[in-house]
Amino acid sequence: MIVRAFTYSKYHGKPPVGSTRLRVHQLIKYWPEYKEYRYGEKSDVMIFQKVYVQNDWKWPAKIEGLKILDICDPDWLEGQPVRETLDAMDGVTCPTKAMAEFLAQLTDKPIKIIPDRHDIELVPPLKKHRGHLNSAVWFGYRQNAELLKSAIPVIERLGLELTVISNDDPFVHQWADPKNIKNYHFLKFDEETILTDLAKYDVCILPQGNRPQDRFKSNNKTTLAWLAGLPVVQDAEQLEAMITPTARDRVASVCYNKAIKEYDVKQSVIDMKDFIDELQRRD
Repeated sequence: MIVRAFTYSKYHGKPPVGSTRLRVHQLIKYWPEYKEYRYGEKSDVMIFQKVYVQNDWKWPAKIEGLKILDICDPDWLEGQPVRETLDAMDGVTCPTKAMAEFLAQLTDKPIKIIPDRHDIELVPPLKKHRGHLNSAVWFGYRQNAELLKSAIPVIERLGLELTVISNDDPFVHQWADPKNIKNYHFLKFDEETILTDLAKYDVCILPQGNRPQDRFKSNNKTTLAWLAGLPVVQDAEQLEAMITPTARDRVASVCYNKAIKEYDVKQSVIDMKDFIDELQRRD
């Protein structure tokens, strides 16, 4: 069976984004029949990864074989024609229950939840925490760094070093007086080194957001931090509970083992194959 992914990166002529890496490239490594689409190719299954109909509403219907929309962000909030694209698909995959429930209001096509997972073969051994809490890290796209603003007061109060790993520096000092942050660092995100980069710190701070898009968000940043051996905290109470290395080791060990067991991208390959089989039986 020939399975191809028409990716967001390919369609827009951009370098690979995180969703393409998580939901396409990692699966390709463990699925010989699966490749990124090249223009003019024919396939038995085409997976449209964040690719939507634009001016020509009928063009996806012209592509032979099964068609699956893989939607990993609430792109309808950005004005993308999600409903129109769903009409041209045979099924849809997404990473979260909240997203699946919303999409079910837009279509009667089959929906499969396939969480964002990781390449476990690249994961280093569980780190050993040492010393009292000294450093914290936040990572993600620059436009989402506003979520870190709520954590600045406790970071200042505990005297923690703060590192932001992102595609660009979010200028964290616009939210805080630089004199009150023990030490602020910016590190460019690199998917090849992100696990070892994260492992340099004591704790990962990922505050919950209350923006419209936040309830649909994947937990892929949390699970990646777990695989780097870090406890993940959302608020001041959770952060203060991580003062000692014993506490951090205890939480990190549980979360690391959970991520190893439940977030292996090889399971995503199995899930996608099962969904394709389901759609073929419907035909």
